Amino acid sequence: MKGFKRLAPPLWLLVAVLALPRLAAAALSSESSPFGADTVTLDSETGFRWLDLTASAGLSHTEVLQELSPGGMFEGFQLATAVEVSELFVNAGIDVSAPALDEFVPQNYAPIVALAALVGQLGDNGNCGAGCTFAFSAGLLEGPPPSPGFFPVATLAWFDNTAGQDPGSPPAPVGRASLESSGTDPGSPGRAAWLVAPEPGLPLLLIAGSSVLAIAAARRRRAAGASGVELRSARR
Repeated sequence: MKGFKRLAPPLWLLVAVLALPRLAAAALSSESSPFGADTVTLDSETGFRWLDLTASAGLSHTEVLQELSPGGMFEGFQLATAVEVSELFVNAGIDVSAPALDEFVPQNYAPIVALAALVGQLGDNGNCGAGCTFAFSAGLLEGPPPSPGFFPVATLAWFDNTAGQDPGSPPAPVGRASLESSGTDPGSPGRAAWLVAPEPGLPLLLIAGSSVLAIAAARRRRAAGASGVELRSARR
């Protein structure tokens, strides 16, 4: 995978760190892209831009990888890791700490609905028990297959359980965030890919910063050399 290099510490550790309280909530906002108006979500906390899930819905894992290559329709994006998606979830206000992760909990309903309004809802036919259905959005992740023939997937799901339709969930609007589910290679309308692009200005800023440091170091060397010449001249 081309692009910025990722570190791979244990997922549980990074999820725990990301779940710590933030001093201020990150602002998520929509931006336009070649895919249309309001098709990218900017996370101001990381500077990452997230392509709407609806842009890649229905594509298989193989097709997504093909379209990420140079000349593909997703060139400039890359499959996000579970850690990157976890950070997006946290910055959206979603609780990914234990025991909320992978469970339907009231505190995750509103932030999940808000995030889904930005990145797109992919389905509304999820089954949570007799007489109960839930909406969801699911996307492929970058990472090793959890088992042969399967690929990592992160999922959002939510439903209004005020009437207690699902006895196993609290009798309130509830939401669930999952970071370690999985899916097979064939595409489906209810699954897309979490595609992310680093902040465009960041590489330029790093290059500019390196250039400034190099110029400053060169000036110090020249200054030191000039001082040495003056000192040797004074001793003659």
